[in-house]
Amino acid sequence: MTGQSERSHLKWVGVVGVCCGIALAIYRLAIYPMEVEDAVPPATAVVIYSMQDEDKDFSIIGRSAGEIAVLTQLDRDQSAILSIDSTWKDGLWMLQQVGTASYGWSVVRKGKMSALAQRVSAQVPASTYRGIPIFALPEGVWVARYRNLWLAGTQSRLTEAMIAALKDRQRRWQAPATTGATVELDNLSAFFSGMAAGGFAAWLQELETSELQLHLTALGRDRLQVRGRLYPWDWRDTVPGISYIAPYLPAQLAWCTTTPNEPLPEEDPLAPYLSPWLGTHKVIMQLALPGTSTNNRVVLLPVRAGTDPSGNISKLGSELGLLSEFPYQMFVVRQLLGDGLFSSFVSEGFQNPYVVILGDYVALSASRSGIEQVMNTRALGLSLLQDATFNDRIVLDSTKVPAAWWYSNHGRSARLAGQLLGATGARIDTLWSAWASSTAAIYQDGSISVAGRPRSNRSQRSSALVWQLPLEEDLITGPFIYRHRILTQEAGRGLVCRSLEGKIYWSYPLQDSISGTPQPLSLDGGQRGAFAFSAGDQVYVLDWQGKAHPPFPLVIPGGIAAPLRVSLLEDPVVYAFWVSSRDQRIYGYNQESRFLTGWGPNTVVDTLVRFPVAHVQYEGKDYIAALSESGHLYLFDRLGRLRLDTLPLRAQAISPSYLMADQVQQRIAIGQSDGYVQVFNLEGQTFRLSLMPNHKGNVQFQFEDIAGDTRGDYLMWDTTVLRLFGYEGNDFLEIQSWSVGAPLHSVHTGKLEDETVLFGFSKVSRRIWAFSMNGEVLTGYPVAADTPPALWLEDDRLLMLCYYEGSLYQYEL
Repeated sequence: MTGQSERSHLKWVGVVGVCCGIALAIYRLAIYPMEVEDAVPPATAVVIYSMQDEDKDFSIIGRSAGEIAVLTQLDRDQSAILSIDSTWKDGLWMLQQVGTASYGWSVVRKGKMSALAQRVSAQVPASTYRGIPIFALPEGVWVARYRNLWLAGTQSRLTEAMIAALKDRQRRWQAPATTGATVELDNLSAFFSGMAAGGFAAWLQELETSELQLHLTALGRDRLQVRGRLYPWDWRDTVPGISYIAPYLPAQLAWCTTTPNEPLPEEDPLAPYLSPWLGTHKVIMQLALPGTSTNNRVVLLPVRAGTDPSGNISKLGSELGLLSEFPYQMFVVRQLLGDGLFSSFVSEGFQNPYVVILGDYVALSASRSGIEQVMNTRALGLSLLQDATFNDRIVLDSTKVPAAWWYSNHGRSARLAGQLLGATGARIDTLWSAWASSTAAIYQDGSISVAGRPRSNRSQRSSALVWQLPLEEDLITGPFIYRHRILTQEAGRGLVCRSLEGKIYWSYPLQDSISGTPQPLSLDGGQRGAFAFSAGDQVYVLDWQGKAHPPFPLVIPGGIAAPLRVSLLEDPVVYAFWVSSRDQRIYGYNQESRFLTGWGPNTVVDTLVRFPVAHVQYEGKDYIAALSESGHLYLFDRLGRLRLDTLPLRAQAISPSYLMADQVQQRIAIGQSDGYVQVFNLEGQTFRLSLMPNHKGNVQFQFEDIAGDTRGDYLMWDTTVLRLFGYEGNDFLEIQSWSVGAPLHSVHTGKLEDETVLFGFSKVSRRIWAFSMNGEVLTGYPVAADTPPALWLEDDRLLMLCYYEGSLYQYEL
């Protein structure tokens, strides 16, 4: 009996055990509540968890769709998922790539969602995946429910991926902190596939082998502040702080990074020349200059205290071969022969790099314009410290020692970031340009600090690259801007017309160089746009289709002594073409090449007229001013008769005669070599204004309305300073001055939002400066240029076009 009882007891124990096993299996397979981390597909790059805590809310997740601040802007059309229900905010969010440079959001949340349950229960499933029905909501979101979890994705495949992760128990992601984000660094390369290329793609591939995981949290709503930690992390080297290096960084900086240097191995061919002086960190900077991001990258290698790299750099040049060696300001620049040099410090190295010793650093770049910007920083003080965006940056943790840091001016780097990513059509403008600047640091303990300052409404004037266009031929004259067209004269092609994006419309054969600037006019009674110019001894008239207007070109008897000047006599049908010849005559033609009445071969002056003729209409009368080489001013009427006796100058003229006549004042202003300007009225009375009597070197003059006073303003400059004079009430005084330190060839005026900006071009220094009316040089200037700037206003943007070493460069201010 006892044995039977024991067998019965064991039987029931077995039955109970089996039932418990079955119950446990049913519980585990069908009822067991899942955790949100169980629904994260392994290939996800970023997961974000946010609690409803105002102070710790991760800025990616807003209280409404309108508050999306950062990553959702990668794909703005897919942000409707945030507005499904405010309770989604407690979910675990995932950012995934769903195609080439295409992103999607998915979210998983546990718990009851009665409102959503009612919505999907009234619908027919759009599809079924592994036995789980998926519903399509009008917001463009696919929703499913698995046990205690609600799943949603901006595409059905994202929801299916979460179901697969749950079904297959492929849990890889650990539960992150209660707020913030977790990034699997070895997923980033696949995440950016189709978008990243070049050096950025190589850097992502390096991260794949790092076995690092990044945890981030974010604070603040008025600016982005991210704190995080890398796991695992072991780094002992340190780098100097951002303020220490900033004096060496050009104001034209787009972004830069500073990281430790790995010691050069003995077998490295550069080791004998670099190791004796090389310091323990490196600075890689990207400049916002025309050309590719690769060409305009600059590396700064520190010189170890107590060492001198000059001898080693000379030996390196002797060993490799020098393509060029030239002085620039206080520096000596060497261009080394070699491809891929210095790849130990920057990916792929440099092709034929320029090298210059700056003092505490040795600078290297594949771009001559880039290396010159670095030298300008040291010589002219135009460093990052003068950048208002840099000075407004959010300071990083000064209590910790950085192992690496980053700084970026987003306004200058937005266009270059696309080159860094390398994929055609890849755009990050919306995300990137929302911020004025960002700084980041990784510290010795593995902690991370990232800070971004949103772009404010306050205008920060600085130059930014729009595009760069290499020319197949050398530039002869230009560029010029008219009617949203670019005109250039190029060797071999003649006169070329392009769109503002650089597309060629037409070319016109031209042998002689254009003198002065093309002059716009209208033909056919104002119905057809055209322009006129002089080249050699001929006057040309072309329409904007590149067709010559017969009977032009017109040969001028005796040859042309000064650039053509075109003025309107009768709107819109009669134009005057004023041409001074080398036989001391002034010719006047209309747009049909016929002589204007009184302006035939008999209008003769005492000597050559080297400056363009000036013309103005006042009170129904025409005044034509011509300045002879002997220093006499001629004032004619419309019929070529002298209105006054010849007016003598008191000193040598250095400018054309600027003629202004309106109801406020009537005057003719002429700059003179002694630093004075001589002013005549229309009756011949004259006086002189002392502008720069003690000038240093050659002096130049310009008269135009700059400061807003309708009486005109006086610009005069020598080899060191540019000065602006004008009126305040009845007082004539100096309004502003700018220190240049280089001889200016010309000064040009641009206006933007009622703000005047002056652009000074130095032919000797091959630079363009931009000056604000408060006496400062604008951020990012000077820029490299071999020609004066062509300026125009488009869509509230002030654009500047110039030419430098074989390419056209367009900047935006």
